Amino acid sequence: MVAITANILGWLGVAIIFYSTYRKQNRKPVLWKVILVFIIGMVSFSFNWNFRGVKIGLPVLPLGVWILLLVFRVKGYSWQTYRSFAWLGFISMFIFVVTTLLTIPVQQALFPKDELSTYMTNVEKASIIKTHPSAEEHVLDKEGLAKQIGNMEPKPIHSEQWYGNIVRDNHSVYTEEKFPYQLTGERPKWGSGAMAIIYVEKDGKGLLVTTPKSQYYYRSDDSLFKEGTHR
Repeated sequence: MVAITANILGWLGVAIIFYSTYRKQNRKPVLWKVILVFIIGMVSFSFNWNFRGVKIGLPVLPLGVWILLLVFRVKGYSWQTYRSFAWLGFISMFIFVVTTLLTIPVQQALFPKDELSTYMTNVEKASIIKTHPSAEEHVLDKEGLAKQIGNMEPKPIHSEQWYGNIVRDNHSVYTEEKFPYQLTGERPKWGSGAMAIIYVEKDGKGLLVTTPKSQYYYRSDDSLFKEGTHR
């Protein structure tokens, strides 16, 4: 979502500057040539870095501008006419970087990564499926889950302790699984773009949210299973 919002804002800003620059030309160049020069001007050598989980490409060398300058000199074209549009193509890359940086804090304020509601808001069609033989038959209490979403806070993940509790002897033989159910049919908060796999703890009180980059563990005071569904 950050990338989409940043691109929309970036292109909007670039379009305004492009139109303003084109209007100021005393002798209007051919529009399609101007657009082509602008696109080639966007070609650059960039330095990629990660800021708060978002990959950003910072332009360093204006390769497109250099290529155009060389072509115009060889062909004898008027570089003065198209120069501003070539550099606008390169500068637009900085505009996209700025819009991305501006939208990141907004994105994180609207969709906190450690809040369960980011990954699961609508549970009308939610259900659980067994992912391990040790799982017993249960039915998800969707109403109870919907009420608990806003109250469940992230807890520390004790992966080593969990592993030790389910391993027997020294042969890594799993007697049971701590999270033998997977939650399906849930929907994340609209606009968050959050992607996660959510596992339900054996006692029905814990949720393990696994995203491409991290994991979050949430604990409820009440079971998320319907009473009387144990078989």
